Amino acid sequence: MENFDELALRWDEDPKRRKRASVVAMEMAREIPDLERMTGFEYGCGTGLLSFYLQPFMREIWLGDSSAGMLSVAEQKIQTLRIANMHPLPIDLTAAELPELKFDVVYTLMALHHIKPLNDVLQSFYEMLHPEGTLCIADLDKEDGTFHGPGFTGHHGFDVRELSATLREIGFTKLRSKICHTIVKQDRDGREKQYPLFLLVGQKR
Repeated sequence: MENFDELALRWDEDPKRRKRASVVAMEMAREIPDLERMTGFEYGCGTGLLSFYLQPFMREIWLGDSSAGMLSVAEQKIQTLRIANMHPLPIDLTAAELPELKFDVVYTLMALHHIKPLNDVLQSFYEMLHPEGTLCIADLDKEDGTFHGPGFTGHHGFDVRELSATLREIGFTKLRSKICHTIVKQDRDGREKQYPLFLLVGQKR
């Protein structure tokens, strides 16, 4: 199991992580009209890579994560860059009450596959959105378990149709998805393998 507090200080050094965050940010900007007027909440933000790419396009952003180490790095970047519209928010939606804040956009990148009580978190996303607010999920398409390898206890990606059906039951509408990026990495046998990344977008009723 990955210790994200320990990984935090070197997290941003991986150019592949920076690239996929940039790609997802651009895809979100294409999908959401008037993004510059909106408030956003990124769950499982890590060091905030995705949100830092979105920051110039949004009115206000809250960075949510349960890793103190990741949020510490994010806060250091905010202070260094003197950014006024980004705010770290320590939170674990699997174990804590929802914040009183409501958002226009809730989004997550490569975080959901680490979360076992998935439906509870998706329901929390719904409740945290303003009416007609937008949810954006960017994560692994269903894979064979080689992305993380032995010992990983989360989800081996997601079947987008099944995930969309779950979101529809919760109350999301106007669901749409696309493959927006491909992660290339070595599997457990040392072979280079491609892992598609989807972007799933829906709207609260």
